[in-house]
Amino acid sequence: MLSKLSSNSAVGKSDIWTVTDWDWLERKTMERALRAGTEQNAWGVIVKQARLVMRTYSTSFFIVSRFLPATKRDQVEAIYAAVRYPDEVVDTFPIAPPERLRLLNRWSGWYEEGLKAPTIGAALEKGVPCFLASFTRVVRERGIPPEHYRAFLDAMRRDVTPRPFETLDELIENYIYGSAIVVGYFLAYVYGSKTEADFQSALRSARDLGIALQLTNFLRDVSEDQK
Repeated sequence: MLSKLSSNSAVGKSDIWTVTDWDWLERKTMERALRAGTEQNAWGVIVKQARLVMRTYSTSFFIVSRFLPATKRDQVEAIYAAVRYPDEVVDTFPIAPPERLRLLNRWSGWYEEGLKAPTIGAALEKGVPCFLASFTRVVRERGIPPEHYRAFLDAMRRDVTPRPFETLDELIENYIYGSAIVVGYFLAYVYGSKTEADFQSALRSARDLGIALQLTNFLRDVSEDQK
């Protein structure tokens, strides 16, 4: 695996990344960020690898994000990497449910530590993973309510031990809210709006779009999930 990697990249673009791949990426990125010297340089190191994550896992979103102003594009990449890893823990890594929950709970604890840290460097020195260190910087700078990412992680935990939902409203409020709606909220805070009234409208639109996309995803995966 590692023999095919260049000194400037972490993991192979065309492969499904394993737990080992992610750990290797985290270790190398953290080493570089801690040596970067300044907060902005550390941010640049991590965002470069977050861009690799987005480019690997989402061709369409990656292409569209190239049209954003550089500052917002970097923040979107940081958001993507922070939600991609927990999603991989739940859906991809060949590990048992208890181990999935352990990794998610550990990630959740690191998120709380990252929120307490005033800088990326301070977060990394506490052992916070680089993609959470960069994401919590976005949370601070954009004023994203911290509970939104907590709701996302709660939804990931529900994925590990799924249960039926009696009504559509229950599904939306107890799962889709965390799995999709809050991710739209993250992006709305980065994109911004001209006025406060416009921003509230943007949040409502993000909610509606998140619901639509998640329900579409359910329909797309029905046949696969039944196997």
